[in-house]
Amino acid sequence: MPRQQLSLDTLAEFDYGKAAVAFQTALERVVRDCLDRPGEKKPRTVTLVAKITPVLQQSGDVVDCEVAFEIAAAIPKWLTAPQAVGTTKQGHLFFQELAPDSPEQMTVADFTDADEAGDGDE
Repeated sequence: MPRQQLSLDTLAEFDYGKAAVAFQTALERVVRDCLDRPGEKKPRTVTLVAKITPVLQQSGDVVDCEVAFEIAAAIPKWLTAPQAVGTTKQGHLFFQELAPDSPEQMTVADFTDADEAGDGDE
């Protein structure tokens, strides 16, 4: 194969297309995040960075270069809505699934569980 000039147009042929595939994969990742979380208005980013390092002769003259590509995808962090939790002196957190705004709230299920755990002397 003849020598090719490295450019965006020839990136798919460079190093068996690894950088082009990684870029496409990162692009698909951010698009999927947009589809999964359309309410998240922060931008998603895909970056392609060419890292070019000189290769020197012993005399210090530059003979060639090495090229490595860095591909990164950034999506906004996931953040759930805050929910009230209770604490214990042992450092534990607890919540009430049936009363999410009130972790101390007792529910019918709590009384039913307590009855089932009783000693049966009724």
